Amino acid sequence: MNLVPGNLYKFQYINHHNDHLNGRLVMYLGEDHIHRKDGVVVKNFRVQMVGEERQGICDNGMRCYLKELSSDGYSK
Repeated sequence: MNLVPGNLYKFQYINHHNDHLNGRLVMYLGEDHIHRKDGVVVKNFRVQMVGEERQGICDNGMRCYLKELSSDGYSK
Protein backbone atom coordinates (compact mmCIF):
# COMPACT_ATOMS: atom_id res chain seq x y z
CA MET A 1 0.00 0.00 0.00
CA ASN A 2 1.25 3.45 -0.90
CA LEU A 3 0.77 5.56 2.24
CA VAL A 4 0.69 9.35 1.88
CA PRO A 5 2.19 11.52 4.67
CA GLY A 6 -0.51 13.62 6.33
CA ASN A 7 -3.40 11.31 5.38
CA LEU A 8 -5.62 9.61 7.95
CA TYR A 9 -5.80 5.83 8.17
CA LYS A 10 -7.55 3.37 10.43
CA PHE A 11 -6.02 0.18 11.77
CA GLN A 12 -8.23 -2.79 10.99
CA TYR A 13 -8.46 -5.65 13.50
CA ILE A 14 -4.98 -7.11 13.92
CA ASN A 15 -5.25 -9.52 16.87
CA HIS A 16 -5.90 -9.48 20.60
CA HIS A 17 -2.20 -8.84 21.35
CA ASN A 18 -2.49 -5.47 19.61
CA ASP A 19 -5.72 -4.23 21.20
CA HIS A 20 -4.14 -0.79 21.58
CA LEU A 21 -4.06 -0.52 17.75
CA ASN A 22 -7.27 -2.28 16.69
CA GLY A 23 -9.65 0.28 15.19
CA ARG A 24 -7.41 3.27 15.99
CA LEU A 25 -7.21 6.34 13.77
CA VAL A 26 -3.69 7.41 12.85
CA MET A 27 -2.02 10.01 10.69
CA TYR A 28 0.79 8.58 8.57
CA LEU A 29 3.92 10.68 9.05
CA GLY A 30 6.40 8.93 6.78
CA GLU A 31 9.12 6.34 6.56
CA ASP A 32 11.48 5.83 9.52
CA HIS A 33 14.05 3.25 8.46
CA ILE A 34 16.81 1.99 10.75
CA HIS A 35 20.19 1.50 9.07
CA ARG A 36 22.14 -1.05 11.09
CA LYS A 37 25.93 -1.22 11.19
CA ASP A 38 25.85 -4.61 9.47
CA GLY A 39 24.19 -3.04 6.41
CA VAL A 40 20.67 -4.31 7.08
CA VAL A 41 17.88 -1.76 6.66
CA VAL A 42 14.87 -2.28 8.93
CA LYS A 43 11.85 -0.74 7.21
CA ASN A 44 9.58 1.06 9.68
CA PHE A 45 7.13 3.92 9.41
CA ARG A 46 5.99 6.61 11.82
CA VAL A 47 2.38 7.40 12.79
CA GLN A 48 0.60 9.85 15.06
CA MET A 49 -2.32 8.25 16.88
CA VAL A 50 -5.32 10.56 17.03
CA GLY A 51 -5.75 11.72 20.64
CA GLU A 52 -2.18 10.96 21.74
CA GLU A 53 0.77 13.32 22.09
CA ARG A 54 3.61 10.99 21.19
CA GLN A 55 4.32 9.43 17.84
CA GLY A 56 4.61 5.70 17.24
CA ILE A 57 6.85 3.59 15.06
CA CYS A 58 5.40 0.57 13.26
CA ASP A 59 7.11 -2.32 11.54
CA ASN A 60 6.59 -2.42 7.78
CA GLY A 61 4.43 -5.54 8.22
CA MET A 62 1.72 -3.39 9.82
CA ARG A 63 0.96 -1.58 6.53
CA CYS A 64 -1.52 -4.23 5.43
CA TYR A 65 -3.71 -3.46 8.47
CA LEU A 66 -4.12 0.23 7.58
CA LYS A 67 -7.21 1.33 5.68
CA GLU A 68 -7.32 4.79 4.11
CA LEU A 69 -10.18 7.07 5.15
CA SER A 70 -12.12 9.15 2.67
CA SER A 71 -12.66 12.86 3.20
CA ASP A 72 -15.96 12.17 5.02
CA GLY A 73 -14.18 9.99 7.60
CA TYR A 74 -15.36 6.60 6.36
CA SER A 75 -13.07 3.80 5.16
CA LYS A 76 -12.60 3.64 1.41
